[in-house]
Amino acid sequence: MGLVFKIRFLRRLVCSMKWLKEGINLILLFIVQYLRGLCKTGNTDRAVRFLRPMESRGSEPNIVAYNTILDCLCKKGLLKEALDLFSEVKVKGIRPNIITYSCLIRGMCNSGQQEEATRLLNEMVDNNIS
Repeated sequence: MGLVFKIRFLRRLVCSMKWLKEGINLILLFIVQYLRGLCKTGNTDRAVRFLRPMESRGSEPNIVAYNTILDCLCKKGLLKEALDLFSEVKVKGIRPNIITYSCLIRGMCNSGQQEEATRLLNEMVDNNIS
């Protein structure tokens, strides 16, 4: 990763230390920042692979970590991969939120898949996600 990215990453880490007092899980915060960096530098496949060892060590990524990758996949037009990851999220019992659905719906609309976007919107409403 480039020097500018590393500096920004370190600044975020230092700024986030105040959250320690508020009980925010810093490990997950660092992970999300790392995933965001991987996605922004075009390493989406690496970001997805990064989740696997976490899961095998009993440290389940949260919905924010998954949303970070879902958003990147949708922006890149990798909708099949995004829907596969979305299915994994649901199978693992992680509750998708409004951001999850927003990323997917926007991705579907941008690629001309209005029927799938409508299906996701209906699913979101049916699950009382707002």
